[in-house]
Amino acid sequence: MRRTDADVVVIGGGPSGATVAAEAARLGARVVVLEKREGDSPSRAGVIQPRVLELLDARGLMGRFRDAAKDWRPDFEVPRYIYAGLVGLRYDLLDSAHPYALILPQTTTEHLLRAWATEAGAEVRRGVTYVEHTEDDDGVTVTALDADGATVTLRAGFLVGADGARSTVRTHLGVPFEGRETEMTAVSIDADLTFPWEASMQMRRNENGWILAYPFGQRTTRFIIVAEARRTVPRGEPVTIEEVRESLRAIFGDDFGVTTAKWVSRYGDAHKMTPYLHRGRVSLVGEATRVHYPASGIGMNYCIQDAFNLGWKLGLVATGDAPEALLDTYDGERHPVLREVMDDIAAQCKLHFDFTPGGLRLKDFVESELIPIPEVNAILCDRLSGFGTSYHRQDDPHPADGTRVGEMPLGDRRYTEVAAGSAFVLAERADGAPTTRALPSRVTRVVTGEPGFARELAGAAAALIRPDAYVARAWDTTPSDREVEAAYAEAVGYGVR
Repeated sequence: MRRTDADVVVIGGGPSGATVAAEAARLGARVVVLEKREGDSPSRAGVIQPRVLELLDARGLMGRFRDAAKDWRPDFEVPRYIYAGLVGLRYDLLDSAHPYALILPQTTTEHLLRAWATEAGAEVRRGVTYVEHTEDDDGVTVTALDADGATVTLRAGFLVGADGARSTVRTHLGVPFEGRETEMTAVSIDADLTFPWEASMQMRRNENGWILAYPFGQRTTRFIIVAEARRTVPRGEPVTIEEVRESLRAIFGDDFGVTTAKWVSRYGDAHKMTPYLHRGRVSLVGEATRVHYPASGIGMNYCIQDAFNLGWKLGLVATGDAPEALLDTYDGERHPVLREVMDDIAAQCKLHFDFTPGGLRLKDFVESELIPIPEVNAILCDRLSGFGTSYHRQDDPHPADGTRVGEMPLGDRRYTEVAAGSAFVLAERADGAPTTRALPSRVTRVVTGEPGFARELAGAAAALIRPDAYVARAWDTTPSDREVEAAYAEAVGYGVR
């Protein structure tokens, strides 16, 4: 076998690339991240959804994220949210330790995730641009250019393309990008304006369009604008301050004296996706796999969830603790989830951006009559928060199999505290549990006197929990060592069903 410079090379150091790198490195893989940007890009995203907050908590990161958000704005927790531009979603009713969306600029999120990746052992190289790669039976050879234009060559076992919607890795691979081009454009502007309202968010809609406004730092107000009169303007046409002022007056009735901005962008609603996420030794993650309108601020969040799914699998495969077949489950688990996300975004846009009299009346009806219904509210919250994702299969023997784990007491510790320093976690109730067990080295065992595991484990006596905080296997009675070993073997790709 040829010498390798790394087990995994990740192209792109944004949210998904940094998360993949951290997750693989924390399990022992040698990871190198190549990021072409030497500085920061503007913060397109600004919200972290509840499921991602649970995952960050399971890595011991919530303290630093909350501190950063607190420095950004005092009301950084948003307990009520929007769907398709309609108010009324009750995140505060979610069964979670984090029943809210966290307001934080994407730039800060990237800083924190890259710092975590470095702490986990990954090497992040900035100013290095991917050019191409070749793949053979033993690995991949990556060619890149550094900031001075010198050629950089890296040999690795696996390659991850996390280089965004215009992914060069995807293009080089020839992976189809299926869907439609931009049909509508919108404007985002970070105006030099102290937020002019007391409430933390303002929204307006009428026959002239829709605007969302919220504070985005000191003396900065972010406006998201879909103007009916301007929605067919080509994406490449520059945004002018006068255009913004006209849209504000038409929809809000006031331009608030906006004259300058820190950042302004015109973006589109192109709707495309790859037919698969993984082949051979190369995986695509995050926006390299899809592009869509940023409905309800969920795009980055599903990218990070993709990365949590892929990262631990790469870590185990790269260190020889799992077969390469485990990587196929990344595609098998996440691609159906992303297809549902894309369908939901298309539906949101149809509802959101119909400003005809009938469309406005329909929005009023959905917002006032349907969203307040608890069952409807719960469904919509699950879709946006990420809580609706489940890997449960019809033939799984326990109802908790494949379901999400959030906060959960384990005696004098919490699940998240155990998970932060573990790969797999075997949680068992003390009644009937053996004193000792012969377990795989990647499994941390916790025995608790709790009378029963509630929502997370559907009352199970024991559960094997994956590194990405989903149940691999649960049991109603105490499992034998052989049963635990068999469940672990299946979870890491030996004999995958």
